[in-house]
Amino acid sequence: MKVKDLIKKLNEMDHELDVLCYTEDSNIVPESHIFSLLDIEDISVVEGEKRRGDDGIPSMALGKSDLSKKHVTINITSVF
Repeated sequence: MKVKDLIKKLNEMDHELDVLCYTEDSNIVPESHIFSLLDIEDISVVEGEKRRGDDGIPSMALGKSDLSKKHVTINITSVF
């Protein structure tokens, strides 16, 4: 999702509501739960290359290179 798309969607909502994230990803959700709830801690810009490790897990090589791009990151936590 691009920043402009996120802003557009959020602008259609009540600006006083709390924003939470959730996932149904079985790699993150604890056993016997349907989803995991996450709170946003921070939003920032990083530069790096999106890639997958040898184990197939999505990752990012941080730093500037010929293949790097700027990305907006949203830091989330399950502690709130």
